[in-house]
Amino acid sequence: MEEDYKKWLTQLRKGYIELCTLMSLDKHKQLNGASLLKILKDVELIITEGTLYPLLNRMEQNGLLRSSWQIPNGSGHPKKEYEMTNKAKTLLPKFIVTYKQYQNSLEQLTKKDQ
Repeated sequence: MEEDYKKWLTQLRKGYIELCTLMSLDKHKQLNGASLLKILKDVELIITEGTLYPLLNRMEQNGLLRSSWQIPNGSGHPKKEYEMTNKAKTLLPKFIVTYKQYQNSLEQLTKKDQ
């Protein structure tokens, strides 16, 4: 039973983290992975680099993100910055509406008077 729960949780987290990633990029326009990890951590969505970077790569392959290397002036290492594509900007409002509809359905199903 625990294995079934873990599989379900993995699928739920993938979609949810993708939605939160797009929402973060919509707000901040452009972010590197470390900044994105911090933003998600600040809202108590703790994920590892091993989860985030494959997700970012998959989102880029699916045409939702584009990336570019930013080289800092002076010292420091180049950082890969991510931003939403027009496709993602078009889809994000639909994702949010769908998420809210699912959340509403769940709340209705869990009401005690039913």
